[in-house]
Amino acid sequence: MKEIVVGIDFSQSSIQAFQYALNISKACGCSMKLVYVSKKRDKSSKLIKNDKGMEISIEENFKKLIEEHSGELKGSITHKVLHGKIYEEITNQAKYTDAEMIVSGAHGMSGFEELWVGNNAMKIITHSEKPVLSVKKNYKLKKPLIEKIVLPIDSTMETIQKVDFTIRLAGFFKAQINVLSLYSSKLKNIEESVERNTREAMELIVASGLRYINENKNSDNLSKATIEYAQKRNADLISIMTEQENSSNNVFLGNYAQQTINQSPLPVLTFRTRHLPRAYNKLE
Repeated sequence: MKEIVVGIDFSQSSIQAFQYALNISKACGCSMKLVYVSKKRDKSSKLIKNDKGMEISIEENFKKLIEEHSGELKGSITHKVLHGKIYEEITNQAKYTDAEMIVSGAHGMSGFEELWVGNNAMKIITHSEKPVLSVKKNYKLKKPLIEKIVLPIDSTMETIQKVDFTIRLAGFFKAQINVLSLYSSKLKNIEESVERNTREAMELIVASGLRYINENKNSDNLSKATIEYAQKRNADLISIMTEQENSSNNVFLGNYAQQTINQSPLPVLTFRTRHLPRAYNKLE
């Protein structure tokens, strides 16, 4: 991995995302690019307010943060101050550079509980062509950062697309991958698809030499089943697609990805679904 893009506005949530990305960078030896996005181009856009309500320079904040942590990495820490739509500028920084993933804080939505992911964070996830790891501000970082990753596998052919990168990330931490086979129906064709996809995922994981287990879960709410399983197994990360199988229950609650990202207390690694015929899936 060459570089990680981190969206940062010096809020508690974005500093948590920075700390999480820093730990990944230490493990994989890659660089970090910190991106601040302002909607304005005037002088006031160069200032932000600290916890005491005092205006301070964005550049001074970056200088302090980078000087404090740059010695901890093999790679470099650089920063950019951009103007425009937050989600567009951050996703473009990953799209048009060597960055392989984005780490984003999950701001709480005004008027909602803190578990709900903010509007910009969700837009970054849905628009990014690179994997996005979202972390909530109250998540407590561990050492090592990642020991177990939950990899849900459903009946869709796209579910396999997240496996390769998940294996790479797990490899940096020598983490165990918990393959969770999700069954939303007892229909034979659904069960056969889940089993086929599970075998394909397992073959890739076995070839990597990483530790793994495979367990099954039947549920009419796949996102809830995934989160409950991850908590029960003391996992550190959940890896999902932006679009995944929906059960009848999910139609009313929202799609699988949004439910999982919103409701999971654990960090969630999300991959934008590429709708390709199975024969063209590069992982096969």
